[in-house]
Amino acid sequence: MTKQFVYEEVQKLEEVCRESCGFLWNHPETGGKEKESADYMRNLLKSEGFVIVNEEKLEHAFYAEYGSGSPVIAILGEYDALPGLSQKVEAQKNPACAGGPGHGCGHNLLGSAAATAAIAVKRFLEAEGTSGTVRFYGCPEEELLSGKVKMAYYHMFDGCDAALSWHPMSANLVYDEGYLASASAKFYFKGKTSHAAFAPERGRSALDAVELMNVGSNYLREHTMDFSRIHYTTDSGGFPPNIVPDKASAWYCVRAPHIADVKEILERIHKVAMGAAMMTETEVTMKVEYGCCDMFPGHSFADLAYENLKEAPGLAYTEEEIRFAKELQATLDPSVLAKDEKVLEAAGAGMQAKVSPRELWKKIPLTASSDCGDVSYMMPMCAVSTACWPVGVAPHTWQATASTGSSLGEKGALYAARVLAGIAYDLFTKPECLEKVKTEFKETSDGSYEPMYEE
Repeated sequence: MTKQFVYEEVQKLEEVCRESCGFLWNHPETGGKEKESADYMRNLLKSEGFVIVNEEKLEHAFYAEYGSGSPVIAILGEYDALPGLSQKVEAQKNPACAGGPGHGCGHNLLGSAAATAAIAVKRFLEAEGTSGTVRFYGCPEEELLSGKVKMAYYHMFDGCDAALSWHPMSANLVYDEGYLASASAKFYFKGKTSHAAFAPERGRSALDAVELMNVGSNYLREHTMDFSRIHYTTDSGGFPPNIVPDKASAWYCVRAPHIADVKEILERIHKVAMGAAMMTETEVTMKVEYGCCDMFPGHSFADLAYENLKEAPGLAYTEEEIRFAKELQATLDPSVLAKDEKVLEAAGAGMQAKVSPRELWKKIPLTASSDCGDVSYMMPMCAVSTACWPVGVAPHTWQATASTGSSLGEKGALYAARVLAGIAYDLFTKPECLEKVKTEFKETSDGSYEPMYEE
């Protein structure tokens, strides 16, 4: 049975994929609240004969399994939306629900394509009668960078041989490595209240401590490594200005190329916080919320993914779709668009239909973070992107939300499903392919991964 079988099965599932993309887009739910989305995916896969395995401590996390024996191939799916990115399928900013969430990162497409690929692979295993297990992973809270970290903590990925991942983007390419490792921590300061005018000398301001901490952290930026990022928000505790506040907090997110770098920078920020507490005679407590890893390098797996990106039936657009893409591009900063068009060699194209050169990922590095990185530290993982919004559009924007609710996004998702199904086919039918990626992983990984999470 050739790979064409799984391509044909994906094509038969086109309507299923489209309906799933549409349902999730029309019912956007932010991280930790993905009830309808997770239930929809569970029901879809259960109806196709998968066995659903839930994690009772993570309400919206599950995996759906079909088959028996080795190898066990995981296909990672997500379905959480972003707050405040509601948008109609229009080329002007127009929220479908003012202030509501929206799929500005395309996870409605991500989860749908991954599920479609898993079903196509299931049908292949069923028809072939061969040994092997396919798992679709329903992963919540990716935008919080915590879902897969928690799933790893609860051993949900145990027993897998390799994982397939993808993400909507503006280009069709693969990544050998990427993502910035990240960790989130909250700093709680405790001081002493007093009347700000009558007896200010009796107060010890927790808010002063937060402000001093932020000043110190901003000076610290100059002395951290390249590609590191330090973000923060603050909470004054809601006190009026005539009261010296005894409670205030700061929420920090640190990113860096590797998780070890993140931990080092976070410890330096902790020292800054302790210094701020000393200066204000307050107390500070640090609570680490989570930490997620960078993507572990996997060149052999990327090679295999790239061959499938080229081999799978690709993308074609109607005149109407290209017109819509260019209307969205017209809302962008011209200099940003020109830069992206130059990198992708797509001047005036609207959408990137062709497969990008193998090494292009080096010019478009993944400088965001993703909890997929944790999976890549547990087993070989490949990362593929397909064009789901116009060249120049960035994720986490209203333009991306408009695209992911349109046929542009749906076509990109179906293409991704074909690519993922093709990669899985190779891993199931060509033992040498799986052995190669597993050998590289074993030779380069020290096996020391532990989830940076505590209950």
